[in-house]
Amino acid sequence: MTTIGQVERVDMGLPASFVWDYDARRPRLGRLYEKSKVSQWNASTDVDWSVDVDPGVDAAAEQFGQVDWGDGGPLSRVAAGSPERMHEIVAQAHGWLVSQFMHGEQGALVATAKICAAAESIDDKYYAAAQVADEARHVEAYQRYLDKIDIAYPVSTPLHTLLEQVMGHRHVDMTFLGMQILVEGVALAAFSLGGAMLANPLIAQITELVRRDEARHVAFGVLSLSGAYDEMDAVDLAEREEFVLEACALMRDRFMPVQVWEHFGVDVEEAKASFTSGPDMVAFRSLLFSKVVPNLRKLGLLTPRVRDGFEQLGILKYERYIDSATEAGELDPDDAAADANSADPIVAFRAQLAGVEEIACEPVLMVLAGLADRESLDGVAPSRIRLTVTGIDDGDWLLDIGGGEFRYEKAEGEPASDAAVAMDVHTWTDIVAGRVTAPAAAIDGRVTLAGDITKVLALEALL
Repeated sequence: MTTIGQVERVDMGLPASFVWDYDARRPRLGRLYEKSKVSQWNASTDVDWSVDVDPGVDAAAEQFGQVDWGDGGPLSRVAAGSPERMHEIVAQAHGWLVSQFMHGEQGALVATAKICAAAESIDDKYYAAAQVADEARHVEAYQRYLDKIDIAYPVSTPLHTLLEQVMGHRHVDMTFLGMQILVEGVALAAFSLGGAMLANPLIAQITELVRRDEARHVAFGVLSLSGAYDEMDAVDLAEREEFVLEACALMRDRFMPVQVWEHFGVDVEEAKASFTSGPDMVAFRSLLFSKVVPNLRKLGLLTPRVRDGFEQLGILKYERYIDSATEAGELDPDDAAADANSADPIVAFRAQLAGVEEIACEPVLMVLAGLADRESLDGVAPSRIRLTVTGIDDGDWLLDIGGGEFRYEKAEGEPASDAAVAMDVHTWTDIVAGRVTAPAAAIDGRVTLAGDITKVLALEALL
């Protein structure tokens, strides 16, 4: 890259392609393209810009991307007990986060323009062109929001490095993989948590509109790359494995607000240590990959080498979740059959639930009791959890998990339990079907928790 003023010139790494065969050959991409055309929105007219915003009172930003507000922590020392100072720290953290969303969207805009130019099927060109328009709208909306709050930050170093890598590859599938599966996949997970991270109604509305588009964009990547790695040469495949692992390491740090810490004179190394070790941020950084891992599984890129790397990152558990193409309703019959016959019983079970909107508790609990991995449950501290699912009959249950066992029974009266979990039937179904992780649903307010929340983590051992 070369930089001239505020413009950075990029070698996109490959020539463009004309496609003189205009016959549609990829019907699933065609359907996704039709969905994109009817889902357009206008940042000028579909967003209520009259909403007053004070980013310094966004309580969620106080938690997201921050480190130890307790006595003696790096931010508490900078705030020095001053409400005004704390208000400004929260405001700057909020502006930094939205700035990184905006920069990522411009990266997607440029990358998808490259994909559109290089694609060798007319179906890919159609959808990529529609996505370029989507990304321009996303950049516009975030830029207008940042102008409104009068806070903006440059692109973070990890994101900038990742965008350089994504744009510079000579093989278009690497740009597809880097942007559509990795960068956009992490963004989709972050946007899916937007209701919790971004509490004011204006930015929440913008981010929800963006999230709907991003779900299609990631599905586009899965559909376009399907089969690309099935028979790939070992040397070329190793290059993709290395790229995936390096990119995921960078993306773990994409939301580390070093520039905010520097702005306030926080000790950056101390803040980094707190950021990377705090239990809330460890969980959040893991959740960012909940869309990436199942999509790589679908593409056949969860190779032994990648699996080892993901195990070290603590994100391999998401391989059992549903991929984005299936979630978008574009499941190939052959893929559905493969998932239904998967050696992993949870993957097979979830394949049968694709498209199901409501499911009762007892059938699921019966299946989980039969499929439970006793070895995994050996390492789980015994936990008694009360599960309440509203909107259906017989939605009140007691679950005993841990010590190598899983048992369940109907809850009668007010039985003793370590923790209580409540949700509506749609959230329950989404979690069971693998469309959303239980922690993500809890962060986004779809799940209510009470009691010893650490005990609820035992549920993840079942799924």
